[in-house]
Amino acid sequence: MPANDTQGLIRTRRIIYLLVAAAIIVPYVIQMPIPSFHAQEEAHKVYDRVESLPAGSRVLIAMEFDPNCEAELRPMAEGILRHCFARKLVPILVTTNYIAPALISDICQKIAKETGTVSGKDWVFLGYRPGMANVVITMGESIQRTFETDNFSQTTRDMPALAGVNSLKDVSLITVISLGDTVNMWIQYGSDRLKVPLVAGVTAVMAPDLYPYLNTGQVKGILAGLRGAADYELLLHRSDDAAKGMQVQSVAHGLLIALIIGANVRFLFRRAQGKEA
Repeated sequence: MPANDTQGLIRTRRIIYLLVAAAIIVPYVIQMPIPSFHAQEEAHKVYDRVESLPAGSRVLIAMEFDPNCEAELRPMAEGILRHCFARKLVPILVTTNYIAPALISDICQKIAKETGTVSGKDWVFLGYRPGMANVVITMGESIQRTFETDNFSQTTRDMPALAGVNSLKDVSLITVISLGDTVNMWIQYGSDRLKVPLVAGVTAVMAPDLYPYLNTGQVKGILAGLRGAADYELLLHRSDDAAKGMQVQSVAHGLLIALIIGANVRFLFRRAQGKEA
């Protein structure tokens, strides 16, 4: 390849890199509302299910994710917690993912500080227990025996947040926020067995696997990926990390489409002139 062509290619690549960087950074700095952005029906179902619960209801939230999928799933977790506290519900958090406790603890403390809620009274993070399905089964028998202390070493017996809650049968809703197939575990050993309604938030690639459960009514609503998290923020009349992430995605995708179209137009134009692409 001639030296001039090589230098031109390098310059073109640098321009593209700068454009992509700008497409990612600018939407985080400047609010860029997307007029066509409306919450999807599946997210509405999750929102409506939480909204319908009377004050004081207990909501079991299984946070089955780790930092690998934090960008997609953390905004869902924060949105669900904010909604619960706004409705005066009592979240009971748990995980069977051994990597998750530090991340979940950070989420809990952030939202608790934001909402002025107290661990052990307004919410409880039970922590991690190994055993996967066995944990769900034993929680269906007794939460306090499965978790004698919570993640912060507080005794669960006589804890105000668990007042009147002996097992999973006593919660009003199960919410599973998961990066993998642990939703199936909570459906089979929790929701279906104990007849407790369940909603789920999952990564975008996992969402298609849950639609059969949505069609059968075993899952009452789905938050799918970053878009699902942004939908929930929209329903809560907020614009947080998920909404900003959707702005970045939209601008970046628009830029890529424009670059593809521009490259093809250039190719056709040069070919019409009898030049090499």
